Amino acid sequence: MIVVIAVSPTIPDNEALTALATLRALGVDVGALERSDVWRFDVAPAAAAGLVDAVCAIETIFNPNKHALAVMSGSDPSAGEVWIDEPAAAVRFGKPPLRIAGRLLEGVDRVERFTAWRLRDRHGAPVAREVVDRALETLLLNPAFQRAIR
Repeated sequence: MIVVIAVSPTIPDNEALTALATLRALGVDVGALERSDVWRFDVAPAAAAGLVDAVCAIETIFNPNKHALAVMSGSDPSAGEVWIDEPAAAVRFGKPPLRIAGRLLEGVDRVERFTAWRLRDRHGAPVAREVVDRALETLLLNPAFQRAIR
């Protein structure tokens, strides 16, 4: 089964704030911009219940002093959201049993990591796909080595 976990900063995110200011300066109509790391796990159903605890124990993924962790309801980006994948530098792990930072991930067959950008309008609602596309073409995506998942 697929389990998707988002790890988002709880402290001011200078990268997102800078990207927001740049998008606005480039004429992209966006009210808010949030960034998170998205981890997509292919995990055996019997091991899924312990996956969140296992991820929380990996300090290179989650630090409770500066991150919030959420299990996402779907396995793909939602409205107003795009995930950036860097295939050449992708965090993909080989044969089970898989380890991240020396920590065993029981029952996990595959792991992928993406950078998620959530774009909101000035009222807090997800932006239209056209706005996401404009943000991608002006700043958030370098098509030479990244791909967008919408």
